[in-house]
Amino acid sequence: MAAKGGAAMEDTPKSMREIVQKKFVDEVIGIAAGWKVLVMDEHATRVISAALTMYDIMERRVTLVEQLAKNRQPFPDMDVIYLAAPTLESVRRISSDFESRAKAKYGNVHIFFIDTAPNEVFSAIQQNALLVSKVKTFKEISLDFIAAENNVFHFDSSDCLEKLYGTVKDSAYPTMLGKKLANLCITLNEHPSIRFQGSSAYAREIATVLHQTILQYKRTNATFWTYGDDHIHHERERAQILILDRSFDCLSPLMHEYTYQAMANDLLDVTEGVINYKTTTNKGSEQEKQGLLNENDEFWTELRHSHIAKVIEVIKERMNDIIQNNSGAALAKKSGADLDITTMAAAVKKLPEYTQTMTKLGQHVAIAQQCMDAFGKQGLLDLSQTEQTISTGLDEDGKEVKGAKLLALVTEQLRKNMSKELRTRLLAIYYVSQRNVPGSDEFIQQAFAAARLSQSEISVISNFGRLMGPPEVTSNTQVAKAGGMMSSFFGGKAAKHAPTAEGEYADTRHVCLLKSLLEQLMSNSLPVDKFPAMGPAPANSSKSEAKSVRRFGATSKFGKKDNVQLSGVRYIVFIAGGLAYPEMRVANELMQKESREVIIGGSHLINPDTYLVDVGALNTSRSNNL
Repeated sequence: MAAKGGAAMEDTPKSMREIVQKKFVDEVIGIAAGWKVLVMDEHATRVISAALTMYDIMERRVTLVEQLAKNRQPFPDMDVIYLAAPTLESVRRISSDFESRAKAKYGNVHIFFIDTAPNEVFSAIQQNALLVSKVKTFKEISLDFIAAENNVFHFDSSDCLEKLYGTVKDSAYPTMLGKKLANLCITLNEHPSIRFQGSSAYAREIATVLHQTILQYKRTNATFWTYGDDHIHHERERAQILILDRSFDCLSPLMHEYTYQAMANDLLDVTEGVINYKTTTNKGSEQEKQGLLNENDEFWTELRHSHIAKVIEVIKERMNDIIQNNSGAALAKKSGADLDITTMAAAVKKLPEYTQTMTKLGQHVAIAQQCMDAFGKQGLLDLSQTEQTISTGLDEDGKEVKGAKLLALVTEQLRKNMSKELRTRLLAIYYVSQRNVPGSDEFIQQAFAAARLSQSEISVISNFGRLMGPPEVTSNTQVAKAGGMMSSFFGGKAAKHAPTAEGEYADTRHVCLLKSLLEQLMSNSLPVDKFPAMGPAPANSSKSEAKSVRRFGATSKFGKKDNVQLSGVRYIVFIAGGLAYPEMRVANELMQKESREVIIGGSHLINPDTYLVDVGALNTSRSNNL
């Protein structure tokens, strides 16, 4: 957990992440008024670390935060709060803290499980009479998900794709995902209207379990309420949720993106928001640094979904403002206002008023610069143009490119001095977009030959056949004439949508399929034959329009200032098999454009590399689905 925090939390949470924060602080930490010890298992630690900093916890009279699995110093006169997954292993470790009255590690005990505990867990706790005598609180609290961003969640289930589509499937996995999704909805006080991907048996099963789990929770928790169910909580109509699996769009996670967050997570060393980057010291030497890209960084939250060209432009504007307004910035006055990003970084380092704001801007200067350096060194300009042409079937001028002409474009790229990772990725993009195009088999085989890949690398690409199913119609998102993925969802016509930031540059012509699906969901025009409905009926859109009006992300210690005023229905999207960064951007753009809250999540977060690893794990032999 990070070590720093801020001011007190607002009473009314404005995002999913703030709801998690408030629930944890009020219901868990707030259970004991005095000083206490917080003990968490590994999973609960990940859940809480994603939403709060160490400072946020310690300022609420928590004297120590410890790991359940480790040996711990006893505090026999102090209350202890346990937060853990409801497993027998958790109970065994908790019970071991109270082997005898003389060796009891803590005083009063407050046990919180992040999900519903099975009967065997209750029975195991009852076996320890000393523990039972000390328990003052025993509660199941729905926090079995990771709030990665204000409106982004995941279940930390990185093996999901393999469990659903691998050689050895886990039949219980969709049920587990459905229960976790119900856990999220319970935290949000939602019993949503459900739409799911009709072509996916997994999406249907997840939807069924979600609906049934919430119904069961309502029956056993008389005080639980949901939006849209009664006349008391009518400030917002019930939510709508769209449940998909990764097979709905195999292409978008592979594409090179040029928005800041997606680009950084693709090209740089970023792990769960922690980035390792290089910066230049005042003496000109390189220095390794580590930074956090999270909700506490206002520059990051403002521009993470912007094209890298815009990010650099904004950095230059803000750095120029600082430099021009600082008497010590003689460099700017000598060389003129139009400084490149490297020169600006050096200028900021020399400012006598070197503040935290300048430090943060300096970090983004370095990160943006490294993104562009990697972009140039890997020759991604030409490669990205080729990817966009493969994806859309059109070149920059809007001219159609297909068949032998498209193959020639791909093989020309493959002949260049590319890493095997980039060759694999390019060929995967070509394979996924062309596999179901009539007459493409021979072209695909020629591309495989030109790629000079090993058998294991070819096997990774061929595994996409397991996700895409039998060749029937094209999976090319844009080529409607060939009956593409769009046409299979929307009855032969590519869905129309308004352009957003992704279409401002020639290198971002590809549009995630999720954008069209969300637009259709929001306009109540998502086809029921392709995306069946389940659960409670959706709210009448004309009625819900005037209901809840709330300002998303208004001033808060946990977020940035944001003037987006949201109203109406809350929309939730869940993707089993991995949520890609371009899809997070799409959700954010539509939330801004439509002024509707959009919460998006998946089994886990993926970048192009991890996505290829996931697909490669579907089997260990070459597929026959080429």
